[in-house]
Amino acid sequence: MFSALMAAGLVSALIAGCGSSNTAATEAAKAAESAGTAGAESPAGTSGGAEAAAGTESTGGATAGVIWYNFADTFIANARQCLGNVAAADGTIKISDADSQNDITVQDNNLNNFLTQKPKYLVINNINNPAADSIAKTCTDNGIVAIFANTTSPSDDAFAQNENLWYVSSVSTQSGENMGNAIVEYFNTHENWDRNGNGKVDFILLQGMQTFSDTINRSSYSLAAIEGAGYELGKNIGGDDVTGVKGGDSINGVLCNFSRSEAQTNVEALIANYGDDIDCILADNDDEALGAIAALQAHGYFTDESNTIPVVGVDATVAGCESIKNGTLLETSLNNPVKLAKSIYKLMYLLEKGEAVTTESIGLDGVHVEGHKILIDYISITKDNVEQASYDINDTGF
Repeated sequence: MFSALMAAGLVSALIAGCGSSNTAATEAAKAAESAGTAGAESPAGTSGGAEAAAGTESTGGATAGVIWYNFADTFIANARQCLGNVAAADGTIKISDADSQNDITVQDNNLNNFLTQKPKYLVINNINNPAADSIAKTCTDNGIVAIFANTTSPSDDAFAQNENLWYVSSVSTQSGENMGNAIVEYFNTHENWDRNGNGKVDFILLQGMQTFSDTINRSSYSLAAIEGAGYELGKNIGGDDVTGVKGGDSINGVLCNFSRSEAQTNVEALIANYGDDIDCILADNDDEALGAIAALQAHGYFTDESNTIPVVGVDATVAGCESIKNGTLLETSLNNPVKLAKSIYKLMYLLEKGEAVTTESIGLDGVHVEGHKILIDYISITKDNVEQASYDINDTGF
């Protein structure tokens, strides 16, 4: 049934965790121990391969399948746990979920399994971007309401042709602007920011997956903000040099797949050749930022103000916020997994009750509705407001 989509899947394997972080879900378990911030490890489920689609189930009336790109992703683990908690507490929707293990072929198997089961709703944390419209059409043809969550949106044409297509995600342009603005503020208050004295901003751009919309927006909008503040871009260390960046531009940086270990390895290699040139590091998520910080610390950075390099990330994970508190991470953006989970569930709940889906009926702070898109705002997190980076995945109110 999905052979065509599997072929399309070979074109691109992009991450949809976004802000995605490939730390093992042990960080999520640590979060549960942190006061005010919940991140309990999601319950064990199947791998999501050809054998079975279901990972966890909640009881309820209408059925919903949920395909997450990777259970091990910290952000996804929290969103998954919260969605399961809300569904179990409310009882209107019965949820089964599956793990695509960041593998398009596994995702296709999960899709096939759910299409066979014919749930009323199918939530897709899609990693096969070129096939998004085809997936949406296949769901429609099978009488299933398709909800693309925390991933690149299907096309406008797909929405125009499908009244049962929905999209729930954070506004990734905001995270990019937050990153760039934080770097600008740092430069404005640190006259010695230009480490090699060339009058330009030489930077490392750590990316998740290049063709993923969140990666494109975080990269381009952050650099556009820096240039917009009057700073000239210099060397894109490890990537392709750019000037005159506009939001939405595709930029080649250092691909790290949202992975802390890959970021650390890449930054260590770059420090060896460009250690005196790095003015700042912009990372697609906190895991990549923390990998960069570990590499810098291994080379003697962050011992005092004079050898500190500003690093920014996205997600406001527990570890990321701890790094902000200790002064090694400059800024991150809260990508709230609880609001993602509750927005997904509230959408299905409203549809099930036959009620209109509006900003008011969704009823969550920082969440607004535009047509069939439910958009979640980011919050810039620094040492001045790090206490705002809190959420409780055990809160089942919606």
